Amino acid sequence: MKPEYQQVVNACIELQNLGKKPSVGMIKAKLLSPLPIPIIIKGLSYWKEYKHTLKIDALPQLAVPIVSTHDVLSERVTQLESDLVLLRSELKALQRRLEDEGP
Repeated sequence: MKPEYQQVVNACIELQNLGKKPSVGMIKAKLLSPLPIPIIIKGLSYWKEYKHTLKIDALPQLAVPIVSTHDVLSERVTQLESDLVLLRSELKALQRRLEDEGP
């Protein structure tokens, strides 16, 4: 089974073990990495058909490291802070220019 489908099946099994009925939304929230909705739907359908015989299988290690959401957000915050500093300095310069021109 392809790793992305196995990831969906694993999520379904985990949800079922928690006493929850797997749905597209619940699976999407449980996934380790984002997957397209059609893959989630196919994986959910597969799980529904074969749920009595399926077990959680280990996923193969990905060759490309997954960038964590935290790292992406941290980088974005840093960029926004830099932009804010630049905008504040431009605003102060404009305010000084207006004060110098007077009424």
